[in-house]
Amino acid sequence: MEFEGNHTGPHSLDEAVEHLKEAEVHLEMARAEEAKAERDVKEAIHEIEEASRHDEVEVHVVQVNELEKATFKEKVKTTLQQVWDMSYKELRLERKPKDVFQTAGAQPQPLTGHLQLTLEQAREQKVIGNFHFGIASETGGA
Repeated sequence: MEFEGNHTGPHSLDEAVEHLKEAEVHLEMARAEEAKAERDVKEAIHEIEEASRHDEVEVHVVQVNELEKATFKEKVKTTLQQVWDMSYKELRLERKPKDVFQTAGAQPQPLTGHLQLTLEQAREQKVIGNFHFGIASETGGA
């Protein structure tokens, strides 16, 4: 029984096999392109993550009187004033009029005259040695 449109000759079978081979080559090339594109995307994501790491630092802040601590990420272009402001949010504390933003450590230095500097500038100018800060509150007295 022969169906309409059915080519049964050897020439059409050879053509079909050749077409299949061409399609397989094309598919293999498409898969290789897809794999390359996936590698390119992964590499680009890695580059973005690396660049972000260099643009961000981990900031550590302690409220000296209460010994409350917070750690958060900030961009190196963030000013010391902005870090101070964010510190209150992270510590969930209210700013008091006589609070002082300072370096952390055994000999803290007030940062009042440097609040306009970015973290990057403050480090480059050796105003700060690291990204550890303190907020000291006046406790009152006689």
